[in-house]
Amino acid sequence: MELVVREAEPADYPAIADLAVDAYRTIDPALGSYEARIRDVAGRASVATVLAASIDGRVIGTVTYVGDPSSPLSESDDPADAGVRLLAVAPAAMGHGAGTALVERCIELARAHGRRRLVLLTRPAMHAAHAIYARLGFIRAPELDEHWEEATLLGYAKELQS
Repeated sequence: MELVVREAEPADYPAIADLAVDAYRTIDPALGSYEARIRDVAGRASVATVLAASIDGRVIGTVTYVGDPSSPLSESDDPADAGVRLLAVAPAAMGHGAGTALVERCIELARAHGRRRLVLLTRPAMHAAHAIYARLGFIRAPELDEHWEEATLLGYAKELQS
């Protein structure tokens, strides 16, 4: 049982969409219009890098790495930043290291692209993700927080260069 993190292929998109919706429903059962955005894996892949984590060929997790600060998925105005979007692990596969491996791969990509820091937004109830971020050296960045009518998003950042 080897965990593999790789760039997602179009054949992976349906599984990624389903597992991401399932994972996000554990936090918010009524996803509303956000479900369509979660399911738009091809759309994300057209402007960012969608990664897949798999065990024995079965996709169990995903994350979107936003390496281009001009991407419509970028959540930072700083051109030196890269971003992490839509980290999700299939609920039945949690605890096998897929979330950590996916975020570690985003850190590697950001460093390879010469980015100064890696930023992300997360919901307050995403405790498992917060634990991963803390373990990997992300710190709360309240200046990145966003407050929407339907949700509050907490900003986190990891400095990559001195």
